[in-house]
Amino acid sequence: MQFIIPPLILNKMKPKKNKFILNKTYGYYEVSPKPTDKELIDYYEGKYYQDENGSYNHYYELNELNYFKNKIAQKDFVVDKILESNNKSTLLDIGCGEGFALDYYHKKGLSVLGLDFSDFGLNRNNPHLKPYLLQGNIFKKIQKLVLDKKKFDVLWMGNLLEHVIDPEDLIQQCLKLISDEGVLVIEVPNDFSEFQLKLLEEEKIISKYWEAYPDHISYFSYQSLQNLMESNGWKTQKIISDFPVEWYLANPNSNYNKNKNVGKSAHESRMFIENFLHDNQSIKLDDITNFYESMAKIGQGRQLIGFFTKE
Repeated sequence: MQFIIPPLILNKMKPKKNKFILNKTYGYYEVSPKPTDKELIDYYEGKYYQDENGSYNHYYELNELNYFKNKIAQKDFVVDKILESNNKSTLLDIGCGEGFALDYYHKKGLSVLGLDFSDFGLNRNNPHLKPYLLQGNIFKKIQKLVLDKKKFDVLWMGNLLEHVIDPEDLIQQCLKLISDEGVLVIEVPNDFSEFQLKLLEEEKIISKYWEAYPDHISYFSYQSLQNLMESNGWKTQKIISDFPVEWYLANPNSNYNKNKNVGKSAHESRMFIENFLHDNQSIKLDDITNFYESMAKIGQGRQLIGFFTKE
């Protein structure tokens, strides 16, 4: 899915040399120079995610909705194993987007709250959850929740950490919002991986497609995500990946980087396989998550999903 970026905002935020450098403290890549707080807030509070031509689809087919639900259920399975029971009652979704995780946990009976700059995605896909959305500057909303001493059993952060100027500060704020036995779930793209760089070296891809300024400011790996979290008061319980869709790039017939026309079929194949694995009653969720944990350790999978508790 493509983001529609207001040209004026994009031009103002474009780095002079568009460099991506290694953060020597934690080992993840980050853009240099970074945008200012004001530039980023203007970007997200402007037209980003707001209009019908933006990131969110007009309509999802049933197989895609099932895919979303199944991926959330896989993560929830890991959360329950960490908690060793179903003893969770509150969830905060930081950057809740279209609200699929909110809907999943709301249906499970949890008290849910979502934060997002825009209500467009939620209104389109899960409008019944509008009463549970705090819309506006996410970081100011977090500060208010901290001041109000709110605590949550599950903190859910799907594809947000890579967008923020100071990931370290955000996860430190999360420490103040998590209940003593709570779980923080963080999902980020698996970028600047050895596999991606090998594809580039062998000229199987024509661009560093993972470089996505100004949307993505930081680029994490298995080890750098773990380094960041464990240096800031969190204990790693598990890190898994998801379907290795980038494997399609090694095959010229399915290379969606060189041929955009095959991108949809690659995504449909991913959904078919994921839904088959999850919906097949003979396959245990434990085996699926253990498989993806092994994949994460060897650097494979388009996304990384980390599960963390207070140290």
